[in-house]
Amino acid sequence: MKNKKLLLGIVIGIIVLIIVIILFILLSRKTLTCTFKSDQSSNGYSISANYVVKAKYGIVQRVKINEVITSKDSKVLNKFEKQFNKQYSYNKKTYGGYKYKITNDTDKVTSNVTIDYNKLDMKQFIDNNAAMKEYTENNKLTLDGAKKMYEATGAVCK
Repeated sequence: MKNKKLLLGIVIGIIVLIIVIILFILLSRKTLTCTFKSDQSSNGYSISANYVVKAKYGIVQRVKINEVITSKDSKVLNKFEKQFNKQYSYNKKTYGGYKYKITNDTDKVTSNVTIDYNKLDMKQFIDNNAAMKEYTENNKLTLDGAKKMYEATGAVCK
């Protein structure tokens, strides 16, 4: 009888430990979603963007960005396409960690970007972009920092 109670206690203890570990893992991972919209019709275009930030223990691991520029003016779209390609190509070459695809359709340019902060040379990025210091700790972008950064551009984060 004592062996059964001891065995039952051990089994219950193991189950509780497993539940605690699972909860710790789940609670340590967070996702932040930010959206941005701007009607620039006086300039011939509108912008919408979606940022999905994945963090672990409060440190950003990955950001997926979807930006859409809508316009009836092909010159405006071509300008944005060129600028997106130039910026993301430079970032990929200079810092690493960037994957991107830019498409130019009939009335919109779309950029889909993934930034892997585990592969990004964050020290170099901060050295070249001093404002990033405000959003980082120990050369790591924090989840709170990412939220502040995107909200500073006018995005709404949840």
